Formats: sequence, structure tokens, C-alpha cells
Amino acid sequence: MTTETRTPQPAARSRARPLMAWGTPVYQADFDGAARYNPQLRQIILDAEKTDPDAALFGGINAIKSSQNLLTWDHPAIEWVRARITDAVTALTQAELGAAAREVTCGIQAEAWAVVYRSGGSLRPHPHHDSAWSGVYYVEAGEPGGASDAGYLQLLDPRPAAIARQASAGVQRIRPVPGRMVAFPGWLPHSVQATASGNSLRICIAWNVAYDKTWSAMS
Repeated sequence: MTTETRTPQPAARSRARPLMAWGTPVYQADFDGAARYNPQLRQIILDAEKTDPDAALFGGINAIKSSQNLLTWDHPAIEWVRARITDAVTALTQAELGAAAREVTCGIQAEAWAVVYRSGGSLRPHPHHDSAWSGVYYVEAGEPGGASDAGYLQLLDPRPAAIARQASAGVQRIRPVPGRMVAFPGWLPHSVQATASGNSLRICIAWNVAYDKTWSAMS
């Protein structure tokens, strides 16, 4: 009687892989044109602060917010900012939707405003519920000061359970750098750490974008 010897077969390899669900895209870019346009933006923002009837303190501390029609101001530097916002929105939409991003091209409606933070100026955590994307462009970052995170943008993890279970650090800090654009989903809570004390300013342009099939503000 012959005994058949069989070679053990290797165990089947699992093809399972983790599903990364509900990722949060964050856009960050440092633009070369900042050296040319930031001095112009600084001047027109500070000049407008003196004449803008809607300029006022808002939810921040020691911070002045302009009217939200900044993108309509007639100046080449504003046109440049409009183009950089378009760059950010295009990159984020493509990252989220891939080839399907072509379907979301009927129009985007945008608004922007300047914020000037003075000594100790900060902004409490908040989202922008009515926008698809939100962002900030830094015109002037101010002095670093004593605090290592003075003036930093803080992006907060929107998942309370993850924070409660210590599965998340709960915050991503981004340094304000002149010429840097940061953008993220409008629902993402964010805040601004206190600007350093002293005479230096932190000047930025904040913006919102929503999709509108009937009108394009940036075409």
C-alpha cells in the first residue's frame, strides 16, 4: 500500500485592509507671489479698516473683522488672492471626489474678509456650517512672542468620542507664515491661539466657499 505524501499548502493570505473612513482633507500651500502682494494687501487692509463701515470687533478678542466683500475690492492683489482661493478649492475638491470633481464645476460662490489681530488677539473655536470649504491666507504673522504657539491656527478633531477615548490628540496646530494658505471643510471646528503681546500685527484673509449651480462668483 502506497502512502501519498502531500505538501502542506501555505495559508491563504488575507486581503483585508483597514478602511480609512471619513478622512479630513486639509490644504496647505506657501505661495511665491507673497513677497510681491503681501505689502500691498497689508496697506489696503489697514486703510480699509479706517473707512469700512462694517469693520468691527466680532467673536474674537482684540481682533477687527472687515466687511465680507473683500473679493470685490478693486486691486490686483485681491485678484491674486481670488486666484489662490480657486487653487485651494480645486485641489480640495479633486482630493475628495477624484474624477467626479468635474461634475462640481457649475459655479462656486465665495466670500472673504480681512481680520487684524492686535496684542493678545485670539478667536474661540467655531465651524463655518454654511460653507463647503473655508480657509485663511496669512498676510502678516506678527512676532512669535514668548508662547511657542502664539497666533497658531488650531484645527480641532470633530469626533468627541475619539477625544474622550484618547484615540486622538484632538488638535492640529498650523503656524501662521506670511504667504501661507490653509483650507479645510467648513464644518471643521477651528480656533486661533492668542497673538503675541506687543505692537506687532497678525493680518489674515479668511474665506468661505459654497457651491451654487446658478451663479459663479469666481469664474
